[in-house]
Amino acid sequence: MKVVFALLLVAGVSTVHAAEPRVIDIKLDSYSIIPDSITVKVNEPVILKVSNAATFIPHNLVIKAPEAGIDVKIDVRAGKTGEAAFTPTKSGTYEMFCDKTPPIGKSHKDKGMHGKLIVE
Repeated sequence: MKVVFALLLVAGVSTVHAAEPRVIDIKLDSYSIIPDSITVKVNEPVILKVSNAATFIPHNLVIKAPEAGIDVKIDVRAGKTGEAAFTPTKSGTYEMFCDKTPPIGKSHKDKGMHGKLIVE
């Protein structure tokens, strides 16, 4: 009986390990997202660590693909950081952008704050 319990205990421990999330640093600055292209894998846990290098202007990072398990919106004030976690469930190319729009002028996205998330 002790041997069976020991084997079950060892077998249970070996299957508990979960994949460590991949951490990706993203910098928002003067109407750019750096890097502007990110590639991840299906079912790979991801943590986006986003920093806003601007000294005055707030930005955000938006990636909306609920059909692929991705629903990210991180608002980051000037000089601050934020993060979001997701695990993509479907391959494809998805847009990432800043959706801030000033009262006058072009949106941040229209000024060049966009890129792509590629899920393989």
